[in-house]
Amino acid sequence: MKTSVLLYEDAPKYDSWLKLILGGVLALTFILGVIFIYRDTEASIAMFGITLFDALLFKAILPRRYQIFEDRLKILLGWPFVINIHFSNVLEAKPACGRKAFAYRGLRFATSTRNIVEIVRKKGLPLVISPANGDMFLEQLNQALSQSLSKS
Repeated sequence: MKTSVLLYEDAPKYDSWLKLILGGVLALTFILGVIFIYRDTEASIAMFGITLFDALLFKAILPRRYQIFEDRLKILLGWPFVINIHFSNVLEAKPACGRKAFAYRGLRFATSTRNIVEIVRKKGLPLVISPANGDMFLEQLNQALSQSLSKS
């Protein structure tokens, strides 16, 4: 397999509202588990199990890094999950409005309402992401896209 050179890397931007929601879900199930310890041991164990499952699920599906290579965009989720989007399958990458972080017809990996980038693909669902430095990310992505198209 041909190795690609990493051109740019950015971390996702996590808004406070998302951290509160995720932390609230974990806190609620954990507190319910503590409350049930003396009343219903099985329910308490179930709530602790749900807390652990939710924490592992959040770790697995929330984006960790966005990497731009010569031929693709790589979205690193929790180990071992990775989404590779080859530039040959990308129609365009453009800034998007913040409400697409909540309601969007494609895949949503946006963790913030700021710096939303929409990636429209030829095949497959379009997606939105929210890199920490959206303008720089979009500039680097469009530059890599144009260079990849000129090579082919």
